[in-house]
Parts: sequence; C-alpha cells; structure tokens
Amino acid sequence: MIDGDMISAGRQRIRIAAIDPELKQSGIQNGMVWPCGLVARSYLRMMIDGKHVRCEIIDKDQYRRLIGQCFIADIDIGFAMVNIGLAEAMLRFLPCSHSISLVEYGEAENRARDRRLGIWSAAIESLHLYRRGKSSSKPSAM
Repeated sequence: MIDGDMISAGRQRIRIAAIDPELKQSGIQNGMVWPCGLVARSYLRMMIDGKHVRCEIIDKDQYRRLIGQCFIADIDIGFAMVNIGLAEAMLRFLPCSHSISLVEYGEAENRARDRRLGIWSAAIESLHLYRRGKSSSKPSAM
C-alpha cells in the first residue's frame, strides 16, 4: 500500500483509476485536525489486506505508472472509496475506452457528499490547490 489510490504488487505500482485522495492532506473535522489522506490509506489497506486484488489496466499516467480499475471479487475498489467518502471521483482523467461507469461514480460521490461522509464531513482545501502547494488561509468545505 502506497497511499489511498495506489497499490503495489511486487515491483509494479498501479494507480486506482478515477479516484483521488491525497496521502498527506488533512482537514478540520469536529474542531480537530483530521488526517483524511491517512484515513483513506488505512481504509484501502483494510479493504485489500490478504485478499486477491485483480486490476484491469486502462492507461498510464504522466509518470508512466499503470492506471487500473481494481477489484476484490466483484467489488470495484475505487467505487468503494468514493462511496464511503474517502476519495473524490476524478472521471475527467479517464480515457474514452474504459469500463468505469461515469454516472455511477458521480452518483456515489453525490451520495457521500449529501450524507457528509468522509472528506465531505470536514473542511479541507480543494485537491487542486493542495497539490499545487498553495495553502489557503482558511480551509473550505468541499
């Protein structure tokens, strides 16, 4: 386990398609710092620990890492992470030929947001600002 959206099998690293949690990102939840990136990694670790994970490779990213839709039996790992509110759906980055349902991922994110699950229950900096290293003076609710 590398972070909340990347797994390692031997020397092979596979980024789970269509999701985006950031490992070192945190937010404010119930007045306290909440390490949402670490929580996402822990959840992913718990979900896949000791289980057979199957990944269908669908692309490579700009760093030449494999991107795959990964499953435990018939459970789509990325969808499960979005559904529980521990990852954003990042569907705009998918190639046209994939089996990931854009509608289902979007609906799962909307349900998690409506229920204020995971990242949607905290005030966190938007992912694009976080990645750029720009710290806002006050975290905003996603």
